[in-house]
Amino acid sequence: MDINRVKIYFMFLIVNVTILFVVSAIPSSPQIGQQILNSLNSTVTTNQGLVSMGTSIAGHNFFLSLFMSFPFIGIPAGLFILAETGYAFSAIGSLERIPGVALPTLEAFLPFFWLEFLSYTAMMTESYFFTKAILGGYWKRELSTYVLVIGLVAVTLTVSGFVESFFISIGV
Repeated sequence: MDINRVKIYFMFLIVNVTILFVVSAIPSSPQIGQQILNSLNSTVTTNQGLVSMGTSIAGHNFFLSLFMSFPFIGIPAGLFILAETGYAFSAIGSLERIPGVALPTLEAFLPFFWLEFLSYTAMMTESYFFTKAILGGYWKRELSTYVLVIGLVAVTLTVSGFVESFFISIGV
C-alpha cells in the first residue's frame, strides 16, 4: 500500500469531520430545521421496515458517495455535501433547542457515522488519485483501484444503511 495514499486519506478524513462539525456549530433557524425534518420524514419512515429503509439509506448514501469519487469535481462535491449535512444538523438542533454540533457529536458514537465517513473519505481520496492519474496520463493503471474502491464503498454503505435503519427502528 502506498503510504502517500494513506496520508492523503487521513488528511481528507480530518478535513471532512472538521467541516461537518464546524458547519453544524453555525446557528440556523428552526423553520429550516422543520423543513429538513419534514423532508427526511417523507423519504425515510420507520413503518417502511428494516429492509426497505436500509436499502433506501444505503442507496442514498452510495449515490452521494459516487459524486465524491468523480475526477476533478469529487472533492468539492464531497466538501459541499458534508457542509450541507452540517447545516442540516445545525437547523435541526435549532428546532430542538440544542446546539447543532451536539447532534453529530452524539451520532459519532454510532457505528454508521464512521462507516459513512470512512466511505466518503475513500471516495474523495480516490477522486484525488484518479484526477492525478488522468492528468499524468496513467489513468488506466488507476482504473482498477478506482473500481475496487467503489465496490468496497458500496458494500460498506450497504452495511451502514442497514445498521442505521436498525438504530432508527429502535428509536435511537
